[in-house]
Amino acid sequence: MANVEQLKANSGALRGQIAEELTQPASGFSAGGAGILKFHGMYQQENRDNRQTRKQEAQGKAHSFMVRTRIPGGRVTPQQYLAHDQIATQLGDGSLRLTTRQDFQLHGMLKTDLRVVLQSIASTLLTTFAACARFRKTRKRLW
Repeated sequence: MANVEQLKANSGALRGQIAEELTQPASGFSAGGAGILKFHGMYQQENRDNRQTRKQEAQGKAHSFMVRTRIPGGRVTPQQYLAHDQIATQLGDGSLRLTTRQDFQLHGMLKTDLRVVLQSIASTLLTTFAACARFRKTRKRLW
């Protein structure tokens, strides 16, 4: 079984240890936690701009998160767009990206703000669930 499939099988319906890791002071999640987050539409990233400085000062990695909102059919209401713009401005790095995958990407989210980010997105009747990683097993084509 592939590592991703094993991670899913052992994750308790894609819960993993996310709730516990959210309470820890580290800026990021464990490798397993970061893997599970992908199924919830979030990628753990490291700020590469300050990597060298933090390394010289013997500091750990400065993690942030990209949160992808799934937009079925690629259509949003003005309220949904404005809510995402507000999330990007208040909780992220200020950029709201629209992608060819018909989704929003919010960059620069901090671990401490992830609950608020997800609650804000849910209040617009959109979701991040299954917006990133492969959700189903890959099947071989028969043709």
